[in-house]
Amino acid sequence: MKSHNPAVAEQQRLRARALELGNSGDASGQMELLELLRSGFSEVRRLAASALGKIVSGSPNAALVSEYLVRTAESDDHPQVRQYALKSLAKYPNAAVAHLDRLRDIARDPNLKDYVRSAASDVIAAAQAANREAYSRKHHWCTRCKGIIHDEAIFLKGMDLFGKPYCQHCLDERILEANNFELVVDEAKALRTDDGTAVQSRGERRVADFLSSRRIAYIYDERYRIAGDIRIRPDFYLPEFDLYIEYWGMVTPEYVANMKKKLMLYQRAGKKLISLSFRDFDRIEAVLEEKLSRYIRL
Repeated sequence: MKSHNPAVAEQQRLRARALELGNSGDASGQMELLELLRSGFSEVRRLAASALGKIVSGSPNAALVSEYLVRTAESDDHPQVRQYALKSLAKYPNAAVAHLDRLRDIARDPNLKDYVRSAASDVIAAAQAANREAYSRKHHWCTRCKGIIHDEAIFLKGMDLFGKPYCQHCLDERILEANNFELVVDEAKALRTDDGTAVQSRGERRVADFLSSRRIAYIYDERYRIAGDIRIRPDFYLPEFDLYIEYWGMVTPEYVANMKKKLMLYQRAGKKLISLSFRDFDRIEAVLEEKLSRYIRL
């Protein structure tokens, strides 16, 4: 008997469609399933996530599917939907390699259910195995010295840390350079926000204090892989909304060149970004509120 409640009837229709697409085994149904991942019904999203793991063979959209599944695993309101998204992502291990950083964040998040974190760990293991298999099939050359990398573990370590392959010698140099840079950045964090975060500038402090006052969770100055091997270090990342905030505080030629490169990377990865300038400093709260309202309800 069909329900006379329109919402229930629509949920039943979408559930049936997700099951039908998954059981068909036809990869052409992936795009429709990605739309169903955005349904307002959690059961429909769960079934859509599960179905995406059943139609892997011949998939022309593995990179896109993996991105949607990771986003679902990061942000869905229902832990079972997150779990099923991760279970399906494990069926796309080669594509999942691009999301190892994000998967590690999920796996170590103490606020998530144990079965969600365990599913993330399973995807990480599958992606790492895919990396090892790919390595065994071809030679890899060091990004810096162009020599052949003979040690698989060194290749994987370079990819994991920097998204690029390095030989042992060049990797040691690259790690030292990164550590020195981190030290300079950490020493520049001389200001404290209301919640105790150490930041580099007064503008960043006002941004952080505004976010805290609105109870918007943020992560400050952490490195993320945003697409493939592209890594970026945003001033602020709002994990609940997959939204980035940059406060551009200088105008030196080197700084502006780096800013333009960073903006290009955000655009190429299709990420949501709010840009703030030192010119906004006197009214930064009002500017930030207006720009945030385009993405979230304040």
